[in-house]
Amino acid sequence: MPQCIAQQDQSIWLSTMTKCTNKRCTSHFGMICTHGQWLTQLSCLSTTFSPDVIASYLPYCDRSILAKAQLYSWIRNLTGRTWLVEVGDANGLQELTPTSLAKGYAPVGVIANAPKCLIDSTSSLSMDPFQYVIASCGFTSTSQDTGNSARPWEYRESLHSMIALDFETVGYDIVGDRIRDGDYFDKDCFCHVFTINLAKEPCSGSGQLEFTKERLWMNATCGSKFLPNNWTETLMTTQFSFIAIEDWRWPVCVADMPKRVIALTDQCATDACELDSSGYCNVKRAVDRTCFCRNISYDSCTGSCHIFETRIDYIKWLRGLCENVQDWHGLPDSWHRLAAPIPFDLIPWGWTIRRFVDLTITNITSLAYAKETEMCPLNQWKLGSFATVNIATFLATFLSLGLRLYPFTSHPQNPSHPWSWILKGTIVVALQLLANLLNIFIAQSTPGYSLDASLVLSASPYMANDSPYWFTAI
Repeated sequence: MPQCIAQQDQSIWLSTMTKCTNKRCTSHFGMICTHGQWLTQLSCLSTTFSPDVIASYLPYCDRSILAKAQLYSWIRNLTGRTWLVEVGDANGLQELTPTSLAKGYAPVGVIANAPKCLIDSTSSLSMDPFQYVIASCGFTSTSQDTGNSARPWEYRESLHSMIALDFETVGYDIVGDRIRDGDYFDKDCFCHVFTINLAKEPCSGSGQLEFTKERLWMNATCGSKFLPNNWTETLMTTQFSFIAIEDWRWPVCVADMPKRVIALTDQCATDACELDSSGYCNVKRAVDRTCFCRNISYDSCTGSCHIFETRIDYIKWLRGLCENVQDWHGLPDSWHRLAAPIPFDLIPWGWTIRRFVDLTITNITSLAYAKETEMCPLNQWKLGSFATVNIATFLATFLSLGLRLYPFTSHPQNPSHPWSWILKGTIVVALQLLANLLNIFIAQSTPGYSLDASLVLSASPYMANDSPYWFTAI
């Protein structure tokens, strides 16, 4: 029995078989029959399976071209007829190819991706249940016998009728090709038989996630033309509206973010659909982008999030996350200026000077490693050296005035002797040299000081979270 006949009411089919079945004597002992058997006359079947009998089964068998081709093969082998109901209705069934399945096929396993509300629904036109439509469009990788292939028919005397003990599934090998073992269904067959009422979809009242799974399943199976024009609106997918937890990224300044902001990922977490390679829904835990952005702005975080090296990354993170969220205005009006260096960023008031030793130089422009050791000299020593220089200048000026007030000669009208200016200049130079020698002594007496290290000019990249800014150190 062909698959499409076994899947529907078989009464007319079995009645036709019964008309050509009679009990015949198959063994004689003289005039006495010793063994009788129910036999079906094939020449009778070729007449009784008329186009009128087939017409009652054709609407169901015509759903899938594979099922129709199997029925045609059965009728042609039995009756020799090259049509089913009308002449020409079997054109193209003699030699099928993989392209005969207009939309291709899908494994029956994808039903697991469909929501329960869709699986439990019925077609809006044929009123056939979802699973029944899948079965009518289904086929196997190769033709298979289901039942007793050695004795496919039997006459049941209690029923006074023939019954089928076996039927043959439709195999994809009927198109002259092979696929992996398993059960499949003809997508074109399913999509034209199972229709949904766009005004009242099966999962419209089962929650947003189930509604999303329904539309994604129908789109992946049948295409968007079987859905409303705006079918992508309000879907819970990780393509934009929702972000999968494993894909969530914090900015560089996450350490300075308040706990209230960090907790938003848990507060806005929900289940959403991540599309697999075929377009079906794969449920993932995700963060609702709209919920998160509604509760965050530029001023929600301070500290390093507003410092130049990490501020740009923070602004980029906010824009990429929330810029396209409707009614979000979390960035200040001057955010374009904040995304570039401003004069305040170039004033190094926050820098701290430390001494580094054990330098390993890789080349004239790169410093690979520096290990910090003992502390630099006390600030009092450094301030004292600066004070000495200035005091020396003050003393030189004071002595110069003193020499003018108290000249070496008792006659003020006489011009000063040239040697007096030499003495003044010598005193000034001596004081300046003394102050600088003091500075040199302090520097050279610092532990770890070396002349070679002090003369190295290097450029050390400070790539703070991939920030392309360099600081030069001598």
